[in-house]
Amino acid sequence: PQQIADALNIPNDTVGSATFTFGGTEYTVIGIYDKDKFKEVRDLDNEPLSPVDFIQMNRMNQAGRGGGESAQEGFQEYIHLEPDSMIIIPFSTVMNMGGQVRSVAINFVTPEQVTSTLENLMPRLGLNLYGGQGKQAYRFSTIGSTAAKGGGDVFIPIIIASLIVLNTMLGSVFERVKEIHIFSSIGLAPNHIATLFIGEALVYAILGAVSGYLVGQIVAKMVQYFPQLSGLYLNFSSMSAVLTTLVVVGVVMLSTLYPARKASEVATPAIERSWRVPDPVGDTWKIDMPFSVTGVQASGLNGFLSEWFEAYEEYSIGDFVTQDVRTSESEYEFGKGYQIALKTWLAPFDLGVSQMVLLETVPTSMEDVYELKLTLHRESGDVSNWKRINRRFLNTMRKQFLIWRTLRAEERERYFAEEEEEAATVTA
Repeated sequence: PQQIADALNIPNDTVGSATFTFGGTEYTVIGIYDKDKFKEVRDLDNEPLSPVDFIQMNRMNQAGRGGGESAQEGFQEYIHLEPDSMIIIPFSTVMNMGGQVRSVAINFVTPEQVTSTLENLMPRLGLNLYGGQGKQAYRFSTIGSTAAKGGGDVFIPIIIASLIVLNTMLGSVFERVKEIHIFSSIGLAPNHIATLFIGEALVYAILGAVSGYLVGQIVAKMVQYFPQLSGLYLNFSSMSAVLTTLVVVGVVMLSTLYPARKASEVATPAIERSWRVPDPVGDTWKIDMPFSVTGVQASGLNGFLSEWFEAYEEYSIGDFVTQDVRTSESEYEFGKGYQIALKTWLAPFDLGVSQMVLLETVPTSMEDVYELKLTLHRESGDVSNWKRINRRFLNTMRKQFLIWRTLRAEERERYFAEEEEEAATVTA
């Protein structure tokens, strides 16, 4: 450095011939540098070319550990020696004096050589490497890097696992045909029944993935006790573990789609897989509801629905508003039936759609079986709006039939008792 040369009285014109002694060895001065200009020269890692002050670095790391923080092991900035406190000597001389290699710089002819060399070195070294091309410098590291290999090796096992799940779920469908028929009889749509099987498969998939994860951790703990595999470390928090879990869940769910479809076909083996409402004739819309009840439940259902309609009287927030709810009994071809008549206004109310509603519980030719028929008569509002917003009204009614199926026996008995008291009062 210029400061040391001035202190030793070595002028610039004596470079190449002047000598000095350091550590018992005589050296020839072949160059003098300015410390400020030397600081401006940066390596590819954007740090000075002067050596790292490892004494200061060790003190800083020890202070960090004493404060409860670990020293950074990845990319970090180093404390370098000042340029005016060092001299530059040949590599062989440093190594003979017991020096160590701390940094290596290699110059290549073409950028392609830099890329190919980095690709070969990165998998073998756990070091931070820097590469420069033109005026750009790039940093390369294996920290946080992941790689997935061997996907082709697990393809066949995944196919086998898929077939096993498919066979298991198909067997479950055909073993539960009676259960599926019960679901269908209480009013569940085929898509709802298919969703039940998909939900069941999702539970199996999650339980299987979590169980496999836990078993893997237990096996990893056991492996660490065997000296033959002491160098094997398993990372269960990596993206590979997450990807494997998603693959397991995906395989189970994809293998369940076909059995779920078969379950929905068992529920409704006809061509039409959903309930289709016929078109209205003029201002009258006659609809056969997809429900049937026994004679014992017919009167109770009639009371349950009439109570539900009455709850919407003078109720301005909801899907509809009712008025003048009336119940009655009528004679039909196959016996006595029940009727509920009312007037409704359908939401959104600013459309001005109103209609008369007649719900009939009619006995059929089959003994002790009643069917439900709904008749709607438009009173006001546009025809297109009337048809469109009645879809929501019909779905709301359909849900009430399903709720009736789920009522407890004592709750149904209350409606049966109320109907019997009302019938006795009418007779008296």
